[in-house]
Amino acid sequence: MAVKNTTLDDISSIIGFSATLKLAAWYGDGVSNLYVPAEVQDDSTLVKLIGPTAARLLSAEWGNQHVAVPYITEYEVDLRRRATARMLARGFGTREIAAHLRISERRIQQICRELEAQGLIPVIGPVKVTRRNNEDDRSPSLESWMEKSVETLP
Repeated sequence: MAVKNTTLDDISSIIGFSATLKLAAWYGDGVSNLYVPAEVQDDSTLVKLIGPTAARLLSAEWGNQHVAVPYITEYEVDLRRRATARMLARGFGTREIAAHLRISERRIQQICRELEAQGLIPVIGPVKVTRRNNEDDRSPSLESWMEKSVETLP
């Protein structure tokens, strides 16, 4: 089964990725639609936002129409999932990750299961809680992790 293009895919194919992101940020609130004029004026909000070339291309394709520009929710979800995977790889626990990302520990556990199912992280077994006597055995603190440079996952 072929996957259909979204509205953002269609817009991006005409005006490019960066201009599409700007439109999604400004008009992707789910409340207002973007009106694309038949002819773009140089002092219009559209030109100021995405530039004259992209505005003219958009006008040529969707002139005199209202376009429902969706909000990019999947991007934020993917960023949260990526941050979770990176922190897990560095030895952080689900409670620490939840506190850092400001979401529930249960949601972090769900994200872990999703990442495991997709093969993006190794399967994490049940955590055995032990008392640590050695300072070096502890997981890195959030502060030290935030200070380190970002590394890419394998």
